[in-house]
Amino acid sequence: MNIFQMKTKPHGMERFQQFWDEGFICIGWPGLGNLENVTKDELSERISSTYGSSGHKLGNALGQINSFINTMQNGDIVIVCERDTAYFATVGEYKYVSDFDNESDGMCHRRSVQWLGKLPIKNLNASVQKLLANRNVICKYPNSYEESGLDQMFPTLPPVHKQDRTRFDKLFEEALTILEEELKSDDSDRRLKAATELIRLKRGV
Repeated sequence: MNIFQMKTKPHGMERFQQFWDEGFICIGWPGLGNLENVTKDELSERISSTYGSSGHKLGNALGQINSFINTMQNGDIVIVCERDTAYFATVGEYKYVSDFDNESDGMCHRRSVQWLGKLPIKNLNASVQKLLANRNVICKYPNSYEESGLDQMFPTLPPVHKQDRTRFDKLFEEALTILEEELKSDDSDRRLKAATELIRLKRGV
């Protein structure tokens, strides 16, 4: 499990409250299109072509965008700050939302988040405080999750292994298929139970 810090002003617009209320995070850089499965080389070409960037400026943008799109993984921890408080969440998969791929919104590159809690920044250990002081839009914590001390602050948070999450996602899809079949049953009680369970799952998403 990796830890990232992210700033809350993608494309120069303060989005903290929206992140908190709507359960997502995003970066700016509109105009690059859908970046799912895009290689680092192709990403570099798109940044250069769209923004006319080169040299250090291109490398800096490439590193930050690639961190959000490819380095960050489902189940990793992200920390965002609002004044003197750090807010912690687990992140979902990268999602491109074309409706916001414009200069006015600039928030088309997104990940859903599940908020875990918040802590005063002064209560975090020195290495995490140093991470949060980094001025980049996004950067990765260089040490292990255990060294961050967050396992002591969020003891109920289990380690997330990619293979376990993939297996769970597959089982979840199979369970949904079963519920869909139950909705077609000739038995009204079975249909009602399936519909009730789907509503419960929807509300929990």
